[in-house]
Amino acid sequence: MARGFLALAGVLAIGLWAMIWFDQPRFAAQLGPSATTPLAAATLRADIGGFFAAWAIGALLAAWRAEGRYVLMPMLLLGLAFLGRLYSFALTGDAAILSPMAIEAILFVAMLLARRALGNPA
Repeated sequence: MARGFLALAGVLAIGLWAMIWFDQPRFAAQLGPSATTPLAAATLRADIGGFFAAWAIGALLAAWRAEGRYVLMPMLLLGLAFLGRLYSFALTGDAAILSPMAIEAILFVAMLLARRALGNPA
């Protein structure tokens, strides 16, 4: 079950990476960030695309190898994303930030449970 969850999380992250790389208008419509210049488009592909690509690699590698240590990468990314949103929420109080925070927290806990289920070979 842990491997299946991690594989699904990895595939979904690949979908987000692909949307950022190949369909930025759709990404902007669904999640907000839009690229108004070529530099902005390149930054979205590099930074946000890199985030989801690294998440996908970690989750898929953990699922494929059945080793919990690989889950640390997507967990770190989710934890840092959560902290960034928490800081933004503290600055603005905008309730729209709470929904993605909840998703990140749930994914983090689910990945933690998957990591424990897979074990951590030395």
